[in-house]
Amino acid sequence: MENKNYKFIVFFLAIGYLIDFYDLSLFVVVRVPVLRSLGVPEEDFMRVGAYMFNAQALGLVLGGILSGIWSDKFGRLSAVRFGILLYSIAIIINAFTTDIQIFTAMRFVAALGLAGEFAASITLLSEILPAEKRGFVSGVVYSFGIVGGMLAAYIGSAFHWQTMFLIGGIAGIIILLARISFADSILFKNIKQQKNIARGNIKQLLANKTSVFKILALTFSNIPFWFMAFFINFAPEIAKQVGMKETVNQSISLAFYFIGSFLGSHLFPYIAKLTASRRLAVLSALILMVCAVSLFGLGSSLNANSFYFILCLIGLASGYPGIFMVLAVESFGTNQRSTAASMISSLSRASLVGINALVPWLAYVYSNMWYASMISVAVFFFFGIISLYFLKETNNTSLDFFEGNIAKNN
Repeated sequence: MENKNYKFIVFFLAIGYLIDFYDLSLFVVVRVPVLRSLGVPEEDFMRVGAYMFNAQALGLVLGGILSGIWSDKFGRLSAVRFGILLYSIAIIINAFTTDIQIFTAMRFVAALGLAGEFAASITLLSEILPAEKRGFVSGVVYSFGIVGGMLAAYIGSAFHWQTMFLIGGIAGIIILLARISFADSILFKNIKQQKNIARGNIKQLLANKTSVFKILALTFSNIPFWFMAFFINFAPEIAKQVGMKETVNQSISLAFYFIGSFLGSHLFPYIAKLTASRRLAVLSALILMVCAVSLFGLGSSLNANSFYFILCLIGLASGYPGIFMVLAVESFGTNQRSTAASMISSLSRASLVGINALVPWLAYVYSNMWYASMISVAVFFFFGIISLYFLKETNNTSLDFFEGNIAKNN
């Protein structure tokens, strides 16, 4: 073991991701009261909500790429420290603004700060942990994020939305202070001393056909996660459009989704260990996704409880990002590891913008939300399994290697 205090580092990185997930989930929970407070007419809730979600998604994309480059050039920890500071400032401003444009802009800035948190954390942990512990610890970190989502879901209706935003901002500052004493991995410190090896160089990364292929394949394998998030972001609207007679509560929907995700965050690392394959663990999640989404075909026969059960199954299938991110960071050398992992995360997150447009458009064309869902899930499942087929298995891979040629100078 390179770092004897790895459990302490795991804990505070996990708490940081808890704050990350808390924020991203919080807006889903308080979306309606926020829009009401900002004076948005009820008939425009979905349109303005999608606009804010898209601004947040764009912030995650850009922030992820910038955070990844920063992480490889200057250190994993400096990236997450700056990110959580930026997030904390933005969400505190969010709590006090009454303007739609400023609120949306701060959602973008908050996402910009949070974007690289998970990728940088898993990169650091993968570099300080022995290979056999990476999958399990990734599940622990991701499950902490889910706990953050659960907190947002369970207490989101108990306090005013402005109070909830302030809690997130203050908690972010506390986590920032707790991380000051952390140090980067020996692997990163060693590669940083070699001045003739380029670090965080997107041009070099994209000039390598093998690297580009891995980035695209891993991205397509992760897009299904964001497709499943669509059903949670708009759960009440989807329940109505599939023909349900009962009303669905957004907070309860999110809670059931997170219960499933929490179980999945531990299930898929176990599958990866049992099969000695990260890829098979991700494949099992994609298969479960198809099964869960197909249940919306029950339509008007669904009641609130059965709808929540479906969301729990979708949550279970959505529990694979921890083991997936380990697969991503193990696929690239130390000098480009965080850049590549963050780029993959950012590109897959960007797909949410298209998904937010694609599924409603298909529902409009076919006048049926279930048809739209099944067409979409078939497309994402197809690209996901094809991508997994061509990816190299990384189980128990050594991370002591670099991308590109030594001749390059940083």
